Amino acid sequence: MSIEPELKLSYSHNIIEHLGLKLYQNRPTNVLAELLSNSWDADAENVWVDINQEHLAVFDDGSGMSRKTLVENYLVIGKQKRTIGNLDEKTGKNRSLMGRKGIGKLAPFGIAKKLSLLTVCKENSKCYWMEINLSGLLSQSGAKNVENSSYKPNVICDGVSIDKIPKNKDPHGYVSKFLGKIKTGGTLIIMDDLSLKRKISKKSLMESIGQRFTVTLLRDDFSVYVDDDKVTESLALPTFAYRFPEKGYQSETISFNGEDRVVRYWVGFVKQAEWSQDQAGVGVYAHGKIAQDRPFVFGAKGVEISTRYMYGVIEADWLDELDEDVVSTDRTSINWNNDATEPMYEWGQDLVIKWIREFRKKQKEDNEVNILNKFKTLPDIPQVTSTERTILKDMVCKMSPKIYKDEQLQNEVIGQLTSAWTHRPTRKIINSLWDKVQKMEGSENHFVEILNDINEYLVPESLSLSVTVSQKIYALTKLYELSKNGTERQLQALLERFPWILGSDKGKVIADTALKQIAKKASLDGLIGAHGEVNTELSKQPDAGTRPDFTFFSDVNNSTIIVVELKSPQLPLVRKHLNQLNTYMGWLEDTYPDSSIYGYLIGKNPGNAIQSRDTHIEVLTWENICLESRKDYLELLSSMLSGVSENYDDSRIQDIFDFGGDETKELLRRMSKANSSLSDLFESIDNKVGNQGDV
Repeated sequence: MSIEPELKLSYSHNIIEHLGLKLYQNRPTNVLAELLSNSWDADAENVWVDINQEHLAVFDDGSGMSRKTLVENYLVIGKQKRTIGNLDEKTGKNRSLMGRKGIGKLAPFGIAKKLSLLTVCKENSKCYWMEINLSGLLSQSGAKNVENSSYKPNVICDGVSIDKIPKNKDPHGYVSKFLGKIKTGGTLIIMDDLSLKRKISKKSLMESIGQRFTVTLLRDDFSVYVDDDKVTESLALPTFAYRFPEKGYQSETISFNGEDRVVRYWVGFVKQAEWSQDQAGVGVYAHGKIAQDRPFVFGAKGVEISTRYMYGVIEADWLDELDEDVVSTDRTSINWNNDATEPMYEWGQDLVIKWIREFRKKQKEDNEVNILNKFKTLPDIPQVTSTERTILKDMVCKMSPKIYKDEQLQNEVIGQLTSAWTHRPTRKIINSLWDKVQKMEGSENHFVEILNDINEYLVPESLSLSVTVSQKIYALTKLYELSKNGTERQLQALLERFPWILGSDKGKVIADTALKQIAKKASLDGLIGAHGEVNTELSKQPDAGTRPDFTFFSDVNNSTIIVVELKSPQLPLVRKHLNQLNTYMGWLEDTYPDSSIYGYLIGKNPGNAIQSRDTHIEVLTWENICLESRKDYLELLSSMLSGVSENYDDSRIQDIFDFGGDETKELLRRMSKANSSLSDLFESIDNKVGNQGDV
């Protein structure tokens, strides 16, 4: 009877530490990936991964290992599965081998201190069970004077039948579960005394399996289960907004350095990049297993923002069949400086840029349709002309990609942009068109086209300006009402809010509260004479203004200062009022000698009894201010509204009447009797509201 060789593990000095501990330390998903590779090579149809805080197990229904395979292959560290002579070797199920370097068996020691192996050989149903302790391996390899170290594992079963396996020696129950899953053969790996600080996430493990293998998702004869749940594409991969091609792969035969190489590829783009940076980019696979891990984009430049949303897959089995091993030991990178791989790197760079272009084109098309529809359907969005909707849509589409991803932000941008657009003149557009006319040296037809463009853009320009003018008409209408029975304080408040009521010839001025406080102090200090009543009033109410009937205005640099003395519409003006204004004018001229000082005396002035000889002082009545200003603005408004009746549903038409009030609407109706364009506008509006005559 021949003596069978002893079951022992042979290895070179320190190989355990360098290829087991350091290569896979605290990288559980990479460890499990190596074990899945072994199951694939063993022709397994199913692989089960059980995860626990204290221990892990991976078992399959593959061919298992014979005693000879254990002795000559598994228990020899670093023995390559494939050599130059058998690179194209296939398994019984015509699978290309994933393993090549013969060190995957050391992977579990990156996260565990104890490994248990139970294998059932499919050929003879013999069972082998052994335990390997990391501490024992390291102690044996510590003898530096020994060229090759060996370690004897704790052998529990050596060629027994399945019914002789002592299940009670497995405290976790994995052995019973394993034997209940397999039919004829398979292998169980148990990892104990884990160095992991937390339990492996089931979700992240499924995603990692999907990212590191293509065969786990694409073949019916190889399924992986995590805690009895099958790893599927929907669980392992993100949901893609765009995929090129929509299903399956695109396959090409490409000549690299005169050699025809087959590559297959597809790419998906997510709507929101909710993953970490290292999950984006391209993964290059060989024989269904990752060879170049993400993040990777073949060095493509200028597309970094878009690659953040990209998940690409390229399969090139020939990378694992080259005479020279170009895949790193941990299968995270490929040597792209190799003569055989360098042409593929350049090809991949072009492919990534092509993918990005297709993505951006598709994204742009879909976003344009979506955004354009939002201008019509979002609530509380001002309605504008079709030309304007197109312009606004283009503005949104040119913004940051974040606008496309954040629905709430996109809606807010559309709302704010449309609101701003409808109340802001489009001078830049019109000026640009006019510049074309002035510089144009083309045909008469071209000239007519430009003029038509200008007319088209003048419609929104007129509508936007019309809103502003309508607001002014509203202010003048309120002024007209107050000129009949308003108080000085009401009129003062209206003037301070709308100083343009006084006319635009004095430039842009605003109410100057600081100047009012300076005048108040000057009055208290007796610098403004003939105003004893002012001091009396201020002594009673220290926080009051200088006088309720005096208002001050100035421009930004105080180059223009206006003081207004206003009186109640029921109180006739007298010479005393003019003298009071002259006193303030004199004080202002002394205090601000470099400023242009103007004064207005406003009140009831029957027969123009009160007049000023000073050209810098005007005496006005409330009625004159109202009628003259409102007449000018109404004529301007009517001219703006002429020719826009086809845009009756524009929200600014409604704004005009809302701001202008019933008086503006009624006055425009009267004017429409002599203006056919305005008449068309009101007729269109009336027809749309059932001839109710209300807007």
